[in-house]
Amino acid sequence: MLTGLALVDGDSLLVAALVVAVALVHLLPNRLPVSSGRSRHGLLSAAGGVSIVYAFLHLFPELDGRRDSLEGVDLLVGSLAEHHIYGLAFVGLVLFYGLERLAAISRSREFEHELGPFTDEPVFWIHVGGFVVYNAFIGYVLVQGETGTESDVLFAVAMALHLFGNDAAMEQHHREAYRRIGRWVLAAAVLLGAGLGAVYAFGDVALTVLLGLLTGGIVFNAIKDELPRTQESRFWAFAAGAGGYGSILLLL
Repeated sequence: MLTGLALVDGDSLLVAALVVAVALVHLLPNRLPVSSGRSRHGLLSAAGGVSIVYAFLHLFPELDGRRDSLEGVDLLVGSLAEHHIYGLAFVGLVLFYGLERLAAISRSREFEHELGPFTDEPVFWIHVGGFVVYNAFIGYVLVQGETGTESDVLFAVAMALHLFGNDAAMEQHHREAYRRIGRWVLAAAVLLGAGLGAVYAFGDVALTVLLGLLTGGIVFNAIKDELPRTQESRFWAFAAGAGGYGSILLLL
């Protein structure tokens, strides 16, 4: 595991470039040539494969390797997590499932009115707020190097594809409000998390808990967002993304 503050010189420039690239994913989908039709469904399915295989091959092992960091924590949740470390990932999955249900219920009851430049829809801000923490932690992990692998590039590629899927789902839920405001907020959250990681390092307990929540969130959002509805999904694209990226992770 890599610890400590951001690297310097050439490595710090690479990390900065990766952070910016991941953040910019939120601003690109409307301009991509694959924005509709089969190519987009295939890309979402491939992105789902990459995200899920990264979670299983690197984030879950990283989480397991941090089990000892919760040893001796007095809080009940800490004691439980020490013996059931993957429960943290399950909690992350449940939290993001709750956010998804909240957004889905809100959308089914939404009023057909034009939102102003700053929507006052509470569900919109709750949903975006959850992903602000999610994105910020991704930026933080990139800078700190706590990616479950020696290569920040592998983590950045997996997360960029993952956020591409998240972005498509958020736009489907919130439409114009997300296009005008939400995507900029989430892009900024990645940069904010990276800035935090450059000047501050979480303790082992906090980092383990956040990593567990992120891992569960990645698994849930990958299955929900990046694997489209059955009739729209592309199994071979998913298999190619998972198999290809999994092979890279195992070989490097």
